[in-house]
Amino acid sequence: MFNRSKKETQAALSALMAEIEQLRAEIKDQAETAAKDRQSATEFAKRLTMIDVKVSGMGAELSRQLHELGNDIESLSHRPEDALTAESLTALKNSQVRLANEQARYEIAFRQDLAALAEHLRRPN
Repeated sequence: MFNRSKKETQAALSALMAEIEQLRAEIKDQAETAAKDRQSATEFAKRLTMIDVKVSGMGAELSRQLHELGNDIESLSHRPEDALTAESLTALKNSQVRLANEQARYEIAFRQDLAALAEHLRRPN
């Protein structure tokens, strides 16, 4: 660089300055993109949290209702039995077990889906 003429040095400096300006513009664009991505991720995380709260609330409500149904079945089981009552109690108990299992499966599947989605969002592209 020291053996170059003044004209060559000026040209080299101009090229370096142009390259620096281009790099600055690229860095600025990348920073803006990162900020937008961060904002989108934050909004998405808030929505996921809201959904999780709603699903948890629905699960708790369903559990409460199943518990009340169990109490009703238990109180019915203490009444004098006849064939229809015993059959009805058995059907109610089977329904309660089926509902409880179904609710647990849905809750587990939903939480797995949320975890997979969160993991997908955490990974860089």
